[in-house]
Amino acid sequence: MSLPIRRLFFKDPIIRTFYITRLHEDEIEEKVFLEQKQQRIDITKHQGMICLDPFCMAVWLSESDLNLINPDKASIRFMKGDKLNASIKVSLIEKIATTHGALLLYKIESVKNCQLSALHRLVLFGYFLRSKKNTYHHRKVISALYSYPRRIIIVSYQDAEYYNIFPMDIQGYIQEEGIYFLGLRTTNVTLNKILEAKKVVVCDTDAVDIKTVYDLGKHSSTSPTAKEKLPFGTTNSELFGFPVPDFTGSYKEIEIIQNRKMGYHMLMMGKVVNSKQIKPNPASLYHVGFLQFQKSNYTSIEGLF
Repeated sequence: MSLPIRRLFFKDPIIRTFYITRLHEDEIEEKVFLEQKQQRIDITKHQGMICLDPFCMAVWLSESDLNLINPDKASIRFMKGDKLNASIKVSLIEKIATTHGALLLYKIESVKNCQLSALHRLVLFGYFLRSKKNTYHHRKVISALYSYPRRIIIVSYQDAEYYNIFPMDIQGYIQEEGIYFLGLRTTNVTLNKILEAKKVVVCDTDAVDIKTVYDLGKHSSTSPTAKEKLPFGTTNSELFGFPVPDFTGSYKEIEIIQNRKMGYHMLMMGKVVNSKQIKPNPASLYHVGFLQFQKSNYTSIEGLF
């Protein structure tokens, strides 16, 4: 696609899967809803991706919400104000009971994108489909899922002979239950160690540059950088003694209580056993889909991915 065409359709001629922005949670403009017939439940703070092959999501509903809706088949709608950005139809894989409700594991069946115009979407997806690694369905789902900003976290693990620190955005936190869920690639070299130890630390990305984050991501499937060569300092978490980067404003220590292979990703559910606030009101980096970003008020942070 020529540069003039890209400039004609998009405010930024450099096409990418995501933009990166830094936000406080209350600055997020979008909402997410679970719908079935005439019932609509706000799940904005109770949803997250758990696998990208096949595409799966997790949604937590309270006991009162479960009385309002049959969770077997529903749709998830991504909104900004009264504007529909995307909708996906989902089918229930599993219902995991929790103390105050249930975590619903859904497979994404179909998707409808509504960002910008049909012509804008055609131009963007056509650009990505130049690569044989992409399919039209894949690009439509990614665009829908990232029409809601996805928080980038740092995961930390350590034992007597090994450590690793790496970023991810396939995750979610259910505050009402004190439960964290993570979707790690099955190729991640640290996965089996975390499952065996049943411990992990999750840190925010309050004051880190995006290059450092992506450099950490290069080692999730290989040997990590030696600690002394990291471009930041670390301290030890209070309970587990796992390394916490000095750019972090808060972290959570988590005991893994359940895991399930979803496909290319392993879903891990954990109970938060310690939450540590280091700085007041820390922010985090977020991934925002290319189309969604075009009409947003977010500020882009330099860096492509």
